[in-house]
Amino acid sequence: MKPPTRKTKLPTLAAAAAAGLAAILPLAGTASATPFGGYAHRTVTTADGATFDLRLAAGPTVLPASGGTVKVKAAGYNRAQGVFLAFCAIPKGVVVGDPTTYTSLPGPCLPGRETKDGSSRWITDTGTGTPGITLPYEDGGRFSTTLENVRPEIADGVVCDKTVECAVVTRADFTATNERLYDQYIPVHFAPAAAVDGP
Repeated sequence: MKPPTRKTKLPTLAAAAAAGLAAILPLAGTASATPFGGYAHRTVTTADGATFDLRLAAGPTVLPASGGTVKVKAAGYNRAQGVFLAFCAIPKGVVVGDPTTYTSLPGPCLPGRETKDGSSRWITDTGTGTPGITLPYEDGGRFSTTLENVRPEIADGVVCDKTVECAVVTRADFTATNERLYDQYIPVHFAPAAAVDGP
């Protein structure tokens, strides 16, 4: 899969997203000085006519070859619709930054089903789920968390930067699996392992 071409295709959207996300990151300095180096933004309208301005920030977006932890913040999500936050392969055909191409379910994804793993989260106001993995929304459709144990091997034979491109993603939870309105992608890459010197 070719690397995303977001910067060359949609510079205006990227600039608008960065400006909008600055408002949800209560950190000193500019957005570029924060750990949230990746941004995603889209405005969606639900079937009942409600409009939501989805803003997502994550970083770092380059991790060591062995993996690491990514911090995530978001705002503007629909509190009536739960979402999964996960680390997934970007499906073929998806052009990051162009929601018209978001027609396939993100995946495969790191499972993150155990509290000790922490590589995925369920954001919902239903009051159900697994403590430590399931989190409620905050005011304004916000959430703030981390994805831990983010690693390049998503599944057997599915390796980020080698066989697929990967990203921190949000998508509608299992109550609306086929709903693509809440799909967002922030690409993440892994630094090459240090070369081993010969004898």
